[in-house]
Amino acid sequence: MVLGGAALAAAVVTTGAVIAQADGTKAGAAALSSGLGVENGSVQRPAAAGAANVVKVSNRSTKALSIAVTPRPWTQSSSGVASPNRRSVLSNVSVNETAFTLAPGASRDVTVTLKSVPGAGYQYGALEIVGLPTDVAKRKGLITGYRLVGALRYTPATPVYALKLGSAKVKSGMLTLGVKSSGNTVDPVSGTVKVEGPLGTRQSSVQGVRLLPGKTIALPLVSAKSLKAGTYTATVSLKQGTLRSSAIKKIRVKR
Repeated sequence: MVLGGAALAAAVVTTGAVIAQADGTKAGAAALSSGLGVENGSVQRPAAAGAANVVKVSNRSTKALSIAVTPRPWTQSSSGVASPNRRSVLSNVSVNETAFTLAPGASRDVTVTLKSVPGAGYQYGALEIVGLPTDVAKRKGLITGYRLVGALRYTPATPVYALKLGSAKVKSGMLTLGVKSSGNTVDPVSGTVKVEGPLGTRQSSVQGVRLLPGKTIALPLVSAKSLKAGTYTATVSLKQGTLRSSAIKKIRVKR
């Protein structure tokens, strides 16, 4: 990416935002000891029109930074990885200051407000905070910028858990199961898997993955690199919130 003839190297830091990974115990706490920092950068609360939260943005670098704060919808790949859609914004989420300058050591409180609740009763998105040197257009060479991403989770009044389990496949050395969420939460999907085949039985836990409503992912179950050619039976037990779902799938491994 080139800005004003200068190459931009972005330092990307997530603050509890990646829904495909479990949050830390202090999601949204200050993310950097130097550079750009954010406090309370992730929001999780019941969806209600007018719901407001204050996010503190700090410049811990030695140079002034131009700050841009933007609420964005998520995109989620079939692998389960979610990222902000940088081509779009959440029209029903506002920030009182979308762009401002921070001097070294300065901070600014930004109010994030859910203006209206969609008909589905929830809103999930990302709060993207970008900081670039104010003189980036005049610089040459490699320039460090900062991009922090927080999660916006405005949850429904009544959570609905519904998973549709599809086919099991071997993809990129991993045994995966197609899983679609027909519910209204982004609570993690996790569980266990038992694989029976020519070499006996293997059991493993399924690491939690946050799944956006309406999305389908290839949920990683277990590494298939050590599986010999043959037919296997995978018994999968999944959980999401109060939901428990299971399936038995046949898999053919070719070498």
